Amino acid sequence: MTQLKINHITKSINDRNILCIDNLNFESNGIYGLVGPNGAGKTTLLKCVCGLLVPSTGEISIDDLLLSQSTRNVFLKKIGSVFAQSDSIFDLSIRELLEEHYYFFGLNAPKQWAMVLENVGLDVSEKQMIGSMSLGMRQRLLLAVAISHAPEILILDEPFNGLDPDGVVLTKDLIKQLSQDKIVIITSHSFADLNDVITDAVVMSKGQTSYRKTIAEINAEFTDGLMGFYHSFINSTASLN
Repeated sequence: MTQLKINHITKSINDRNILCIDNLNFESNGIYGLVGPNGAGKTTLLKCVCGLLVPSTGEISIDDLLLSQSTRNVFLKKIGSVFAQSDSIFDLSIRELLEEHYYFFGLNAPKQWAMVLENVGLDVSEKQMIGSMSLGMRQRLLLAVAISHAPEILILDEPFNGLDPDGVVLTKDLIKQLSQDKIVIITSHSFADLNDVITDAVVMSKGQTSYRKTIAEINAEFTDGLMGFYHSFINSTASLN
């Protein structure tokens, strides 16, 4: 069983502390929804886990492997991630993006890329330019790239953004399948979509994790599920200010 452990992580930018996580653990076979208002620190935390940002203090580990400068390459091979889409990939073809990814991770490229794309329901030519694809198609493509090196941890920042209803259903089903042997961490503003797929919810506010509950506990306590749980948290924090 894979374990991701985050211990005493802080991140400061321009002398302002924007992240302060005491202890937060994730285990395989779990789908964790990271929720909170804009600016809560969700993306900052996930970028620290992915090695895109270096924490000011603290430790991040996968099983017994501690993230450091010397272990970064090995560490990152255990993680697949999808963050906000960058315009920098628009001038690449699908094949070029996949080739770059496989080269970076030292993987043997398949003779045909069709199977990689079919994993996320994409029936397109590998020669198609990414800039000509719809937002939802690009979202699926990035998910295909993220899972192509069989990571142990999958991090998805707004994975349902831009997807049509069929794409949302497909992505949910894929996430559930992947979680059987992986840790999946999702952020999304669509609580209805999260409510259908996550096993646990972690609430963040002002760079800290405030609450953590299983979705079963949340649905038993709140008639409107995750939305009710989140609003209860927001109202309780507002009353303290």
